[in-house]
Amino acid sequence: MRPQRRLREPELVGVVDHPIAAASISRAKSLAGLVGFAVTLALGIRHEALLATAFLHALAVGVGAYLVVWAVAVTVWRQILRAQARAAVKRAIARAASRGQ
Repeated sequence: MRPQRRLREPELVGVVDHPIAAASISRAKSLAGLVGFAVTLALGIRHEALLATAFLHALAVGVGAYLVVWAVAVTVWRQILRAQARAAVKRAIARAASRGQ
C-alpha cells in the first residue's frame, strides 16, 4: 500500500513583507493619527477648552485613530493578499489543465 502524499501549503507573503501593503498601511496609520489629532485639537480650541486639555484629548484621539486604522488596514490587506493568492492558484491550475489536454 502506498502512503498518501501530503500536499504542502504554499507560503504566503505576509503583510509586512509585501511592499505595497506595508506602504499603504503605514500611510493610512499616519494620516489617521494626524487627522484625528488635528480635528480634535481644532474642536477643543474652538469650544474654548483649556489648551492643555485640548492637547491631551487630541493626543488620545490621535493615538486611538492610529490604532483603529492600523487594525482595519491590516485586516483589509490580509484579505486582499489571500484573494490574490487564490487567483494565482486558480490561474496555475488552469494553465496546468490546458497543457495536460
